[in-house]
Amino acid sequence: MRIFFGGPLTDLQNPEKTKAFYVKLGEVAKTNGFDYYWAFEHGTDPEHNPDVSASRVYQIDTQELEKSDLMIAYVGEPSTGTGEEIEYAQDHNIPVYLLFEKGKKISRMLLGSPSIKGVIEFTDEADALAQLQSLLQSIKPH
Repeated sequence: MRIFFGGPLTDLQNPEKTKAFYVKLGEVAKTNGFDYYWAFEHGTDPEHNPDVSASRVYQIDTQELEKSDLMIAYVGEPSTGTGEEIEYAQDHNIPVYLLFEKGKKISRMLLGSPSIKGVIEFTDEADALAQLQSLLQSIKPH
């Protein structure tokens, strides 16, 4: 199974910390036998690849999303791009699981989307990784 990880990349409050968290999410996926895609690791990071056009980013991300069995979206920081990816997943019947910190206010529009199949509300990084581990074990084909 393949996961498309989505999350903010533009105008992050703490880019290094956020991307380090993203890497750890990918490691949990890999440990559980999932293939995965993170845009910032594949040439469309807005900081490291600023010359990639907006239309090319859209094309790459939507192609990669179409190749995926599910989407896990970090929505703890606002991101129109992540929202766009979630809606694209909805249009292509790709289930989405949201990931965000306890206490964060998440849009009811997003939470009400039929594509949202589950929510991981976490207290800290270790809790997020543990809950992701449990989720992946529950949906992994046996």
